[in-house]
Amino acid sequence: MLKVGRVSYTNTLPLFYSLRGFEIVEGHPSELVEKLRKGEIQAGIVSSAELFFNPESYYVLPDISISSRGRVCSVLLLSEKPLNRISRIKVTTRSVTSRYLLRYVLKEIHRRDFKEVPSKEEAILSIGDEALSLKDYYPFSYDLGEEWFRHTALPFVFALFLVRREVALPVARRLYRSVKESLTDFFTDLKRGKVKVFSDPDFNEEYFLRCIDYNLTKDHLRSLELFFGFLEKETGHEAPKINALFLPL
Repeated sequence: MLKVGRVSYTNTLPLFYSLRGFEIVEGHPSELVEKLRKGEIQAGIVSSAELFFNPESYYVLPDISISSRGRVCSVLLLSEKPLNRISRIKVTTRSVTSRYLLRYVLKEIHRRDFKEVPSKEEAILSIGDEALSLKDYYPFSYDLGEEWFRHTALPFVFALFLVRREVALPVARRLYRSVKESLTDFFTDLKRGKVKVFSDPDFNEEYFLRCIDYNLTKDHLRSLELFFGFLEKETGHEAPKINALFLPL
């Protein structure tokens, strides 16, 4: 049975809501990337930066991502100080994409240098459900999806659904159809009031309809090209041609 990685954050729920016929392996983003690289899982929703670093290993499932068009609500720079006074940040090691997005926001948008430190001194980069639970405890909160959108007018793609290339195409295509059906089932039930993830009923729709975007359109691909160009400059790796990496349907 195909092993499929699921990041154990609330934002992945729609992708797996009614998914059946696959073995689901949960973990944080960096953990699942490592498993996918080693072939311990054969597919998964993982940090988009993984496609930049290892494009030859994967197909991208079309039309599917975890993105934001403005606020993402759960990738936050949380601080005791305003952004123009931040210089030392505790940065999560659980998502390479979020770490590089933080660099982009501070270096390219706000023209600020900063140092990554192991403990919270002035600010922390927090992601996923942890960010949702911590945001009210800090006087300053900066949403990195919103920062990106203000600067580029493009969505930001945090995660892609990748499949290792040795997976048989019929199996990969079945996974694609199943994930699309799961998304449809989830949003149908959400609109009917059957999905109750958060204690605040208004935030259920707020988070899944206005914070997280599950599409992968031409605008998303333009955004990935821009982000990959930044990664190329930061790392020296050559950016891949994204359009050549989609699963043939």
